[in-house]
Amino acid sequence: MSVSDSTTVRQCLSLLPLTDFAAPCLDYRVRKLRCANLLKIFIAAQICGWDSLRRIEEEIEADPLLQNEFGCAISASQLSRRIDDFPSCVLEALFHTLLSRIHQTAARQKKMPSNKLFIIDSTNLRLPHQLADWTYVTRHRSGVKVHTRLVVLSDGSCFPDRVVPSTGNVSDYEGSDLLVVDPDATYLMDRGYVSYRRMDRWLEQNCRFVTRINSHHLVKQVLEEYPTDASDPNLLRDAIVYLGGTFRWMEHPVRIVEFKDDQERVYRVATSRFDLSAREVADLYRQRWQIELFFRWMKQHLKFAKLYSYQPQAVWNHILLAMIAYSLMFLIRMQTQTSKTVWELLRLVRVYAFRSWEAFLNAVNKRPSWKTKGRQKSKQPPRQLKPIGCEVALVKPSKKQRQ
Repeated sequence: MSVSDSTTVRQCLSLLPLTDFAAPCLDYRVRKLRCANLLKIFIAAQICGWDSLRRIEEEIEADPLLQNEFGCAISASQLSRRIDDFPSCVLEALFHTLLSRIHQTAARQKKMPSNKLFIIDSTNLRLPHQLADWTYVTRHRSGVKVHTRLVVLSDGSCFPDRVVPSTGNVSDYEGSDLLVVDPDATYLMDRGYVSYRRMDRWLEQNCRFVTRINSHHLVKQVLEEYPTDASDPNLLRDAIVYLGGTFRWMEHPVRIVEFKDDQERVYRVATSRFDLSAREVADLYRQRWQIELFFRWMKQHLKFAKLYSYQPQAVWNHILLAMIAYSLMFLIRMQTQTSKTVWELLRLVRVYAFRSWEAFLNAVNKRPSWKTKGRQKSKQPPRQLKPIGCEVALVKPSKKQRQ
C-alpha cells in the first residue's frame, strides 16, 4: 500500500499544523530532512509502531510513495543526527497547539467540567549508565523523569495538558512548582508531592489539592475531629489538624481523611477541600489511579520507555513526540465521537495506516453483526480434559492428578 491524499496516516498528520512550524533558520543548508518532514516521520513512526530508527529507514525505503510523502529517502544515521540537535521548543509549541484544539473540541462537546480536576504524577524512564551518564542518579540507576499533569473530562476520559521532562534527580514536589499554577482547579497527587512549605503556599493561594500522606507524617495539633458516617465503615477519620513534628510543621491547618479500600488497605489524604464530605474526598482521590494507567498505556503502546537516542536533546524530543502522538489519537477519538478506547483506535489506525480514511471510519463505526448474552454459567461442572500422550511429547501427570 502507498500513501495517497486519503490514507489514514495522511489524514492523521493533516490534523497537525506542521507547516506553521517550518523554520528556515533550522533548515539552512539542510538538503533532505527539513523540519516539517522530520516531524512527519517521527510522528508517523509513533502512530504506525515503527520501534527503531532502522525500522523507520526500511519502511520508507520499501515504498517510493512514502519517500515522496516525506520528501526523501533517509538513513537511520541521518535521523539520529537530526533528532539529536532538533530544538525541543518547536515540539513543545506543536504539543500546545494540539492541546488547544483538544480543549476547543471538549468545550464544543460540553465535556469540560465546571470544576476542573487535574492529576499530577511523574514516571521514570531508566537509561543505561554507559550511554546516558548525564542522567546519573545513584550507583544503580540512571534515567529521566516525566512530570505530567492530566486533565479529567466530564466523561471520565483524560489527556495530558502539561509535561515537564527532567533528570531523574529532580524530586516530584520540585516538579509540582510548574504544574500547580491554576487556583481554580483541584489537584490530585501522591505521596511524593508532600512538602509542608509548598502546601502552606497552596493554602495561601487558595489552591485546592488532595494528596496522600505517609504514616510518618505526624499530626502536631488536632483542631477539630468530625464523626464519620456510621453507614460507611470504610471511613476511618475526618479531622482538621496541623501537620508536622517538633522541628518542622505547617503554618496552616489542613483536613485529614483516612479511609480503606476493598482490600483493607488504609489511605491517609491531606486536602484543602473543606467543602466536600469525607466520602467525596475519598472518591476524588481514587481518580488519581488514572495517571498510573496513562503511564502504563504510554509504555506499552507507544515508543516511550525505550528511546531512539540517549543524547539530552533527543531524549526530550522523544518524550514530546510520544505525548504528541497520544494527544493526536485522543483528538481523533473526540472528533469521531466513538465509544472505542484510545488503544482500540490506535490499533485500527495501525491496521488501516496506508488504506483509505473511509475504510478506517467504517471500521471505527462498525456495529456487531449479532448480539450475544455473553458467557453463561453452566450447572454442570466443566469437564476435565486429560492430556493425550503421543510420540513427539512427554506428558507427566501433575501432583494433583497423582493423588
